[in-house]
Amino acid sequence: MSPPRYSRLGCEEVNNDDDQRQEAQKRGYIPIMVGKCEEEEERFMVPLGWMKHPSIVDLLQLAANEFGYHQQGVIHIPCKPHQFRVVIEKISCR
Repeated sequence: MSPPRYSRLGCEEVNNDDDQRQEAQKRGYIPIMVGKCEEEEERFMVPLGWMKHPSIVDLLQLAANEFGYHQQGVIHIPCKPHQFRVVIEKISCR
């Protein structure tokens, strides 16, 4: 089973596994896993500057309340991917 694909916000989706690894290592972006269950999980690459936005902070607090402050590896946010996209679209339109 291949790992989930990253959705890099503001850029085209990556089609190649090697390119995915390179995208995951890009500076200035944070990988975030979004989803409430494994079937609907999706990975996003979020610009580092957006991490202080109040909407993202609220989602991070939601994650901390559910998983604690000591998540290992990729940050996991327990919301539906389409809801996360709505938040991201509002942030990117500013």
